Order: sequence, then C-alpha cells, then structure tokens
Amino acid sequence: MSTVQSEPTSSVASRATDLVARARAAQQPWAAKTPEQRAAMLRQAQQAILARAAELAELIGAETKKPLAESYSSEVLGVADLFAYWCKYGPGLLRPRKGKVPSLEMPGKTAWVERLPRGVVVCISPWNYPISLPMRTIVPALLAGNAVVLKPSEITPGTGRWLVDAMHTVLGDVIGVADGDGEMGAALVEAGPDQVVFTGSTRTGRKVAVACAERGIPCDLELGGKDCAIVLDDAAVERTAAGIAWGIVTNAGQNCSGIERVAVHAAVAGKFVPALVRELQRAAADVPELVTPAQRHLVESHVRDALDRGAKLLTGELTPPEQPLPPLLLTDVDRDAPAWKDESFGPVAVLIVANDDAALVALANDSRYGLGASVWGGDLKRAEQVARQVRSGMVWVNNHSFTGAVPDLPWVGLGDSGTGVTNSPEALEHLTRPHLLVIDRASALEAWWYPYGPAMVELMKTVVDRQRSGGLGATLRTLKALKTRMAEIARARQN
Repeated sequence: MSTVQSEPTSSVASRATDLVARARAAQQPWAAKTPEQRAAMLRQAQQAILARAAELAELIGAETKKPLAESYSSEVLGVADLFAYWCKYGPGLLRPRKGKVPSLEMPGKTAWVERLPRGVVVCISPWNYPISLPMRTIVPALLAGNAVVLKPSEITPGTGRWLVDAMHTVLGDVIGVADGDGEMGAALVEAGPDQVVFTGSTRTGRKVAVACAERGIPCDLELGGKDCAIVLDDAAVERTAAGIAWGIVTNAGQNCSGIERVAVHAAVAGKFVPALVRELQRAAADVPELVTPAQRHLVESHVRDALDRGAKLLTGELTPPEQPLPPLLLTDVDRDAPAWKDESFGPVAVLIVANDDAALVALANDSRYGLGASVWGGDLKRAEQVARQVRSGMVWVNNHSFTGAVPDLPWVGLGDSGTGVTNSPEALEHLTRPHLLVIDRASALEAWWYPYGPAMVELMKTVVDRQRSGGLGATLRTLKALKTRMAEIARARQN
C-alpha cells in the first residue's frame, strides 16, 4: 500500500497555496470557454483515462485490495458513465434561463439567471472509492467552468495521482493533485478556495465545516452512514437475501451506504435469516481484507463489544490478523452498542426482528445517520409507503445503493450523513453560483422611485388587491393607479 511521507508544516502550506494559485490562474481562461467547448475537452480526458483502463483497475486493486471485478464495476465503468452523462447533458443544464418579471408593474425588463463557476473547488476524497467518489465532483465541476484541486486519501495517493496526471495531459492546470494527509487538507482550506467538497468520516467532516465557516467558504459534506434494510413479510426471500448480502459485504463493507442493520418482519424471519446466512457464506470468498489495520481494529472492537453484551454471531468469526475477516452477522445486539449506533465500515451487520411495519420503520429511523435505506417486499405500493416513512436521503425498494453509479440521480444524505449532493443536476446548485443579469429597455421613470406621494401609496394598495383577488377589474384599477402615480412623479419633478 502506498503512503505519503510527512513534510514540514511550512512546506505543506506553501504547496497548498501554490496549488490553489495555479488552479485559480488556469480557471479564468477555462471558464471563458463555452460549456460545449469544455465538454469536448472532457471527452478527450475520458479517452485518456479509458485507454489505460486495465492499468487503472490494477492500481486501484493494489491500493484498496478490491477484487479486480469491483475495480472495474464500481470505479472504471462509473467514470466512463460520468463523462458520458455530463458531456451530453451538462451544457444544456448550464444554459441561462429567462426569469419571469411582472410586465405590468415592471415593464421593459428582461432577466436572465445564469449558473457561473464558483472558481477553485477543493475536493477532499477518501480511500474506499478513490476514483468514483472524487470524479462525481470533478467532472461536473470542470464542466461548469471551475478548476479543481484533488486531495486523495494518503492511503490511496497513487490512484489519485494517476487520475489527475491522465486528465492533466488534456486539461492542464485546471486539474491538480495535492498529496498528503489531514494537514494538507487543512492547508488547502487555509489557502482560500471558493468551494470545498469533503467526503469522509462525520468527525473529520465537522472539522472541515468549521474551518470553512470561519473563512466564509461554501462547503459540501458527504459523510458516513448506518444504512438499514427493511425486509417485509412478503419479500422474495432468495433475491432479497442475495441483494442484502451484497449490500453488506461489497468492498468488504467499506461503503458509506453499506447495509449495517437488517430489520426483518417476524413472519418471514424463519425463512429469510437462513437464506441470508447462506448468501453471506457464499460471498466470503470474494471479500478482501480491510484496507488498513486501524479499520480492521474498529470493526473487531464493535463485534467484540456486542458479543460481550450478549450478542450472537449467526455466521462468521473473528479471524487471526493474517486472514481476511469473513462476513459477520450479529443478532441480539444491545441497541446502545456501537455495533448498532456507530458506523462499522466493514463486512458486519446487525439483524433484528420486529412484528409489524411500524416497528420496522422505527428501527430503521433509530440512527443519527440518514444516508441510505432499502425496503424489500412483494407489494410495491406497500413497500413504497414504508419507504416514504424512512428518515433517509435515499431509499431503494428491492435494491440497495447501486445508484451511486447513475450520474442523473442525486447522492444525498441528512443528519450525521452530511449536507452535500453529488451526481445529478442538483449537484450543479453546489458547484456553481447563481448570477442574475437584467436588461432594462424602459425609458420612463419607475413608479417606485422618488419622490413619494399619495398616489404611490394608492398604487401599492391596488397591486396588493390585484395579487389577492386577480381578475380584469383589479388589473384595470392597477393600470389606472399606475397612470395616476406617473402623473404625480411628473408634477413633482416640475417643481
């Protein structure tokens, strides 16, 4: 595994300042291009990456221990789709829209609402998905006319450097990379970018948010999760077990929207629980070791604490350090235990049984996180009704989490899962700033300008009445009051 060597604080700060400054210098000519021109260059960057896709997949596996199949499916293919989506639809999403200006009270005016780039966007990204997660910010941010400085995790620096180098050959300094640990992340915020997008732990995200707030820098946070899967009594047992098993152990459970809690209706538990155990045992051969010893220690501490409190393991066991952790399914877990309350971020889930839909929803909502959740059932109308009661940014019915690879759909959480949005047109609301341009072709003075007089008050009353009641009569009264008001202004200006 690659790591980044520490360097003096003054050197880190200097490098961060230089990276942001170079990005800012490159951003202005980049923003001067049309969205279509930027899209054409991004397509070239896409080709530069995909031409070496096999090399990238191998590097991802080397740094994250992902199986090669997951390096392709969750990383490389997702990047290809991101470029394709934003280059095709992004220019249209960025076109100015014509604002609606009241023609009676404010004649002769045309308004355009534009989305302009913020400037320099710092993207601080984690190690679990070192390509797909940052690219959900990088591609739309660049298309919108921003420059981007990526700070990859110090655990996966090689992947981040590879990505930026491949794009830099086409795009130049509008994309840069800042190797380093949390000190570099703090230095990048200190260097004064125009936007920070952070993906990572809730604890670190709060520190980033405070640092940004102190400097008046907009900040988006995509943080942890403790997703719950609800299994209704009419769920298709085999498919549901297979889908939930994947949600528990994909990427060895190192997934912010991984399933860590399973709430099962008592009427189906007798069939579902053995099926889930079988699926988890079947998946064990494809589950890699956790990326860091520290992460493994956290997972094991949650499991040991739960067992000490009286929980039972339905499958798997704590293995020696030289062996990967198998999928672990706990039951009879104390709901005050970290295994229930805190993000484990490993191939472990807690199973609990309840007697009705309301109790299942209450279990799902028993969390300070609110990233994703899923509801599994045969009656889709009922499953949808249950899904709408779950307090979560995203809810899937009869599936889980896969939409992170769908560029048109928002990835969003609430509570301790953060406030950011990646993917989808909604992300542009965070990566751009609204700009208003108004063209006034009127030649007359405005009715609301000085000097004031009785006719001004009467005009305002008629406008209020028109808004309240509408109709032709109210419109005619407004026109009459407007004429009287303009005559009042003209008389006053003659004096």
